[in-house]
Parts: sequence; structure tokens; C-alpha cells
Amino acid sequence: MITIHAYVTKSDSDFVRVKILDAKTKEKLIDIGFTNDIDLNEYKINTPTDEKKSDVFNKLRELDFYFSDGREWCPAEVFEYLRDKGLLKGTFKMISWTSPDKYIITVDK
Repeated sequence: MITIHAYVTKSDSDFVRVKILDAKTKEKLIDIGFTNDIDLNEYKINTPTDEKKSDVFNKLRELDFYFSDGREWCPAEVFEYLRDKGLLKGTFKMISWTSPDKYIITVDK
């Protein structure tokens, strides 16, 4: 079974939000510039431009974080969009849920 440390929950606005499942991950996010959003129990960072968002996505991918797949403009689709624009290269890992406790991990091509 794969251990999920964190995943990107939202990225279609001027913020990227990450849900952590492992407390050790918190420090890595803070080092990148994330702050805690107590209301959602997530961490967020301001990404006002596609360039800033792609920089953050690249750092999250290097940390082996997952990008949520699902409805339109989910983090996985935003990653693909930024890659299509030439701001990102390579693959990333997606997470999608089949039920509240079950998920599927795939690697984008």
C-alpha cells in the first residue's frame, strides 16, 4: 500500500491548497512558503501567476506530493494546462477517490 503524505486539493484560483496527512510534511510546505489555513485544515500559498503556480507545482512534485484528479479544473488538470503552456515538464502523480476511504494512484504520461 502506498503511503500518502500530502496532496493538492485546489489550484484553480490564485492559491494552491495542500492537505497533509503526515505531520512531518508541514515543515516542507512552510519551507516553500505555505501557511496554515485553519478553517480548512490545509496549507495554502498565493500563486497569482501561472509562472508562480508552476514553480510551486514543480516543488510539490519533487516532494512526491499527489495532485487531485476529479472535476473540471482539478489540480491534475491545472498541471496539464501548465505543462501544455510549456511551464512544466514531465510526469506527475494523480490521486482520485472511489469512496471516502479508497483511492487510486496513477502517473500521468
